[in-house]
Amino acid sequence: MPAGTRLTSCVAAALGATLVAGSATADPSTTSPQQGYDLGAMESTRSMAMAGATNALGTSTTALYDNPANLPFARVYHFEAGARFSPEARRQSYTAAVADSVTNRFAGGIAGSYSILDPDGLARTWTDVRLSLAVPLSEAIAVGVAGRYLDIHQAVGKGPFGASLASDGTADGKLWTGFTVDAGITVMPVTGLRLGIIGKNLTYPNNGLLPTLAGGGIGYGTEAFAIEADSLVDFTTWGAPRPRVGGGIEVFLANRIPLRAGYRFDAGQKVQSVTFGIGYIDKKFGLEASGRRDVVADHPMTSVAFSLRYFYDAAGTTDSIGTME
Repeated sequence: MPAGTRLTSCVAAALGATLVAGSATADPSTTSPQQGYDLGAMESTRSMAMAGATNALGTSTTALYDNPANLPFARVYHFEAGARFSPEARRQSYTAAVADSVTNRFAGGIAGSYSILDPDGLARTWTDVRLSLAVPLSEAIAVGVAGRYLDIHQAVGKGPFGASLASDGTADGKLWTGFTVDAGITVMPVTGLRLGIIGKNLTYPNNGLLPTLAGGGIGYGTEAFAIEADSLVDFTTWGAPRPRVGGGIEVFLANRIPLRAGYRFDAGQKVQSVTFGIGYIDKKFGLEASGRRDVVADHPMTSVAFSLRYFYDAAGTTDSIGTME
């Protein structure tokens, strides 16, 4: 059996087992709402496997979620469908995205997700849609911006304090609906080395559902290897700035199989996590899986993610990290 077919079968089996396990239980979440919600982030499989360290090197659909300024650094036209599951948090997220950096001078894309958190407890659901646009100022500098629409609902009387203004839903279940903006810049001082800076939710919604974040990353990559370290500061959720730092490494085997691993420390949640990932990438498609496990936490959580991408213009992928994407 070809390697791609074997990997497809394994991922499909794991995904089916996760769905069966999730539907077989009606127990509430064993984690905090903050852990399960995870800053409300949309996260690609590569980003999860790299412990979120993709602000500098994350191109293709990953750039739509993390730093849109990275889009011009890989010439791609990619379609993606993905899913994420966290059994302890009882979270499910389903995503779809399109990234295009080949049809004109501007690079852009759109990504959307629908998520469910703790359906038999907190019962929070949210829809997240992002439209990204980036432009290269030179061969070494690009800037990007993303408009984000978020619609969040939560059951009445289901917050951690019961019927409470601090944590409850509203009379119609709606917590927040509106728009915000992310913006970033990426610089490549020498070939292979990139620095990315990102600001998220810059309209300052001033709530933990859309925390204002600022961060950056530095990464170096070749055709077969990438390493990156990132930091992200949350200015809203905890009443005082709290950093989240992470680092990841990626090795590309046989020009087909990316192996990824990373480590993340979240000072706000006081959680330390290890991450990992594997995939199979051909000229026309990519199938990837990743996971994250809390190793230091009051209530450890596991997250897994799967994605399938179709490369409409794979031959145009000239950036070294873009080929890994």
